[in-house]
Amino acid sequence: MANNLYYGRGKDEDNKKLIAFLDEVFFTNDVHGRDFLNLLPKCYKDQYRPAYNNFVVQDEKGDFRAAIGSFYNDMTVGGEYIKACCIGNVAVGKAYRSMGYMIELMEMSVEDMRKNGVDVAYLGGQRQRYGYFGFESSGTSFKYGFSRNAYRHSLKAVPSGFEIERLKADDAQSIADIDKLYSRLPVRSNRKPESYYDVLCSWRDIPYILKKDGEFVGYFVLNDTKENVAEFDVVDPAYLPNLVAAVMEKTESYNVNFTVAPFETEKRRFFDENSDGFSVGGCEMILVYDFEKFIRASFKAKASCAKLCDGVMTVLIHGKNGDEKLKIEVQNNEVKVEKFDGETELEMDHHKATRVFFSNLEADRAELPANIQQWFPLHVFLSPSDTM
Repeated sequence: MANNLYYGRGKDEDNKKLIAFLDEVFFTNDVHGRDFLNLLPKCYKDQYRPAYNNFVVQDEKGDFRAAIGSFYNDMTVGGEYIKACCIGNVAVGKAYRSMGYMIELMEMSVEDMRKNGVDVAYLGGQRQRYGYFGFESSGTSFKYGFSRNAYRHSLKAVPSGFEIERLKADDAQSIADIDKLYSRLPVRSNRKPESYYDVLCSWRDIPYILKKDGEFVGYFVLNDTKENVAEFDVVDPAYLPNLVAAVMEKTESYNVNFTVAPFETEKRRFFDENSDGFSVGGCEMILVYDFEKFIRASFKAKASCAKLCDGVMTVLIHGKNGDEKLKIEVQNNEVKVEKFDGETELEMDHHKATRVFFSNLEADRAELPANIQQWFPLHVFLSPSDTM
């Protein structure tokens, strides 16, 4: 680290200067005219302290050379509190690349999370690039395509029968109604009321509420191209055809994609039957700091919506945050995950353990007994609205 450079958290008075730097790095030649403040208002409005939530390199004039966002984001997984952090806006100025700034700031961020007791970190980016710091592919996400042909044939072009209203920032009641639906999910971020609207507007998305006879019955979040629904729910699964009809009424697109989490069984059942097709992808990359806690919570989340085979597994994980010896037992869909002192059946390094437990990459699980393979992958999922 050069002596005349500042390394550390950004200062609140530099919020606008930081955002201007990030916009220059990412969007200088962007034909869509995007900027970070409008792209992710939940992170870059002054009240959310964007500079403080970045690790930065600045010269003696205060000009930025590099910045990495480190946004703490508490979650509930399987009923357990999980301390999480999302990495975003990894930026190095054009004149300062290949000078090691990205590596230094990533190491600072990873160490800061460790010191602050983070259980799991999330990041979207190039797998091999961030693998050096312990991040690995994780999770499962379904994307269902629903065309106007499917709308006509499988749903018989039903009218929505709903009032469709764009959500307003000051509509506290509708935001509370949305959160009541969102909070049913076994894997979710703990969204704060004061930033909830900004969360739903992430990535320039547009949130809508649905009413029937003036009463709230659901919502959906449509992206700015009106081709993807990032998040949605209804008070009764019987209303899912009406929700699709409402989306079709708000877009002229021929095909709309709906993102569905693996644990949203009612939605998957509906789209399995009625959509044109689907694709299965991953979620964010994750860095697990506490395997025992995150595995236990994730097992609880999966057991809440799936039947798991009985079985016992003992494993030694050489994690980035230290070795962990665990015994995992499932009996009658009840899960125990606890520390283990004996000789383990399996031994895995940090990356392999992440893939075995949390990724839909299956090759590393081929050696496991069939009943144990059935457990995995455990559910890891972030709504696109919650990503950074």
